[in-house]
Amino acid sequence: MTEDEAKKALFQIHYEYMRHSKEERSILYNEYQEKRCEIKKELVKYITERKESQLKEN
Repeated sequence: MTEDEAKKALFQIHYEYMRHSKEERSILYNEYQEKRCEIKKELVKYITERKESQLKEN
């Protein structure tokens, strides 16, 4: 997963989660948070790698 794919996946997960009713969201909340956390870890990894490579170039 690339940085752009991770950003799109975060948006898509949030969009799908918000399409549910309030009651359904409360049931799905833990699953939503787990998926979101995994993708955010990937995104942080890519951003960190990009910034480190930029620092090495300078």
